[in-house]
Amino acid sequence: MPTSWYHVIPDIINLILYEQPKSILDVGVGFGKYGLLVREILEIPYGRYDKSQWICRIDGVEAFKGYKNPIHEYVYDNIYYTDVMHILDELPHYDIILLIDVLEHFTKDEGYSLIKSLLKHANKSIIISTPLYPDKQKDYNGNCYEEHKSRWFITDFIEFDYSYKCIPIGDNCAQIFNIFKSNKKNSDKMLTQSINIKMSNNDKRNLTIGYLLPHKSLTGGMKMLLENMKSMKKRGHKIYAFLKSDTREEVLPSWYSVEVDKEVNVPFEKSLVSYVNECDIVIAGWISQLEEVKNCQVPVVYWEQGSEWLFGDYNDLFPDSDIRNHLKKCFSYPVSVVSCSPIISKILSVRYNKDSFIIPNGIDTKFYYPCNKKNNIDINILLVGNPFLRFKGFDVALKALQRVYEKGYKFKVNWVCQALPNLRGITYPINYIKMPTQEELAEIYRNSDILIFTSWYEGFGMPPLEAMASGVPVISTKCGGVESFIKPGFNGILVEPGDVDSLAYSIIELIKNQRLREILGKRGRETALDFDINKIAEKWEDVLYYIIKTYNANFSRGES
Repeated sequence: MPTSWYHVIPDIINLILYEQPKSILDVGVGFGKYGLLVREILEIPYGRYDKSQWICRIDGVEAFKGYKNPIHEYVYDNIYYTDVMHILDELPHYDIILLIDVLEHFTKDEGYSLIKSLLKHANKSIIISTPLYPDKQKDYNGNCYEEHKSRWFITDFIEFDYSYKCIPIGDNCAQIFNIFKSNKKNSDKMLTQSINIKMSNNDKRNLTIGYLLPHKSLTGGMKMLLENMKSMKKRGHKIYAFLKSDTREEVLPSWYSVEVDKEVNVPFEKSLVSYVNECDIVIAGWISQLEEVKNCQVPVVYWEQGSEWLFGDYNDLFPDSDIRNHLKKCFSYPVSVVSCSPIISKILSVRYNKDSFIIPNGIDTKFYYPCNKKNNIDINILLVGNPFLRFKGFDVALKALQRVYEKGYKFKVNWVCQALPNLRGITYPINYIKMPTQEELAEIYRNSDILIFTSWYEGFGMPPLEAMASGVPVISTKCGGVESFIKPGFNGILVEPGDVDSLAYSIIELIKNQRLREILGKRGRETALDFDINKIAEKWEDVLYYIIKTYNANFSRGES
């Protein structure tokens, strides 16, 4: 990103100004532009022109001696002209460490090692900027420190506590990560409770389960909440649905068919707490609901399925941003948490020191099932999701499909979406299907030949599992959640996020190879059967029984 580095300057400078650091380490100083900028904002406005008057120590590391520049002596207190990996043990502590356009010059393993080592020397945070697509290099003039060796994505930073911002730059973007110093003593420990809980028959009974609906819009998380209600209802439990809304509003959404025992409108000015006391346990569908029910007199479970907020993608890099503080506060409440995948459980453990049960999302394999497809000349390719959610990566899918089409391959695209996109430059046939019924959606899956799923990150990723249950082969990005059920080359194809070339190649392979489509579709169906909603509902039952039993035991001892 050599010609566009200046696009990230305002965000980086604002972070530094906010922290008012007394010491900074600039790794990969280059010609010293960031050292100079930091001096100008921290020293010059206060009349500290003389080096002896500076209040912020700024050290730099520059591995390539050919970059030695007279400006280095002017702006840096000390410069290490060597590989940063060779001097890590010598480094003192710094309030802030800068890694600007550096990580892409390391392999992933080297980059992880560097970040972890530097965090030991950071008092506050490490600010990282790396391009989403590093420039392709034919010649880096023999300088190994200029070679681009890796691409980094948001899921690469899951084991750190961070905030993220993406700054578009043409067809590329600059990614900024603010990685915070962890105060946890056991930051490498993953606190995950096993879901292999088997309760005795004495603990099992029909429950009254309250579900706190966050809204009625069609989202993956909302759909799973409703599916859970339906499956638990089938198992004999009473289901109460609660919605904060106008009292004249229907509680349940019209786009999903589910029967409940009780629908409760809770006026906006009223608290949910006084409405849920009839329940044995309450399941919250959105993190913000925990603020309201934290003092509830029945046990509360929060079901975390992943969101932009949880992945740090809320466009605010500051350590005390409103969303970051809100999440930290909500996850500090004494409620049980269920995670939909190992990656979600890890995020909760690393960032919030929050233990969680892992229960994967379930699929109704009788509702989603394969059919015998005709040997059509054109291949039906399916996209599913909201075109206006950037993290879904539909721009990557569309570019790959355009490349495939320009190579002469014939196909049709169906895009199931909540709103219609406004696209340009698409020359292949594409059919938009806005808000089909769930029955229509299942039929669309059955009649598709390939599903393409291109998210940058996902807590779980239901469209791939729905396609697999329908016997449809899946090409997905390695976006986190899907990796808990897609095994590359066995029951699906996985590519790196944003990798248009690999995605196009994979699409061509499936278009050409009917036998491969059949194999992946068959194995995908077999995988989906392991996630059948009835099996998952049984896991939910055992966890709910366990939480209720634990809550009652603590309550009897006078614990909150």
